[in-house]
Amino acid sequence: MIKGVTLVSVFLITSTLIGCANGHTDYIDFENSMIGKEMPYTKPFVFENAGKLVRADFVIGGQGLTHITKGTDGNLIYHISDQEVLPNVQKKEWVGKCLIYYVVDAETNIIKSWGFDEGGNPLSCRTWP
Repeated sequence: MIKGVTLVSVFLITSTLIGCANGHTDYIDFENSMIGKEMPYTKPFVFENAGKLVRADFVIGGQGLTHITKGTDGNLIYHISDQEVLPNVQKKEWVGKCLIYYVVDAETNIIKSWGFDEGGNPLSCRTWP
């Protein structure tokens, strides 16, 4: 019985660690999958869980779509505050705000590209298992 419990514990811990390590790559893959799709938002909004804990005690919800600017080429740039990894997380390099932007065609509302916005920490942009 103890052997089975130990194996299950090792599996769960390993799965969690692998998930956390891959979280940034998963996040990038998700954002890349948005290119070519229609932007679902049309005006700034605040996430329902903005400022609230969303992951144990080290991730709080971001502010949502904070503002929209217009690029020099006529595209719309949607600035999003996704989440914030707090200083008490074990991986200090993850600490900071996940700030991203989408470049959206003003006529078709199709997402052309995305990127990490200034003032944020790209490594704080991650998915969580």
